[in-house]
Amino acid sequence: MNAASGGEVQLGHGRIAVGLALFLGLWAASGPTAVGATLKRGVVEIRGTAIEVEIVDTPEARARGLSGRDRLGSRQGMLFLFEEPDLHTFWMKDMRFALDFIWIREGRIVDLTQNVPPPRPGETLRTYTPGQRADTVLEMTAGSVRRLGLRVGDAVRLRP
Repeated sequence: MNAASGGEVQLGHGRIAVGLALFLGLWAASGPTAVGATLKRGVVEIRGTAIEVEIVDTPEARARGLSGRDRLGSRQGMLFLFEEPDLHTFWMKDMRFALDFIWIREGRIVDLTQNVPPPRPGETLRTYTPGQRADTVLEMTAGSVRRLGLRVGDAVRLRP
């Protein structure tokens, strides 16, 4: 191999490295934290407590939810908005931490599902459905319902 061809090989490796760096950058940007950065944000008030929420109101965002995230803060959550009250079903696909589900209809808590664990490797995914129809679901870290003293019937207010 002569010097000219050696230079071409190095340039080829450089292009591969640049391409790989671009791919990894785009892949990282599409990960869970980037998705959270593009969602609408708001504040939910329940029992005098302000909870910062990411608002998901599209089928794609609902399907992704909190999957792949490592954590939520103690006063943070994800708020799922639906067009109609129904027995919406949730699961813990690709979740890394336990959650509480706060099921809401017309601004009032209608059901609570607490301490839902993430799935174990190889475990069949369980589904979770409220006992009453809901038009909104707030997901928070497990223990939030107990810590905040939330109860069925509590008023829930969303502010931008």
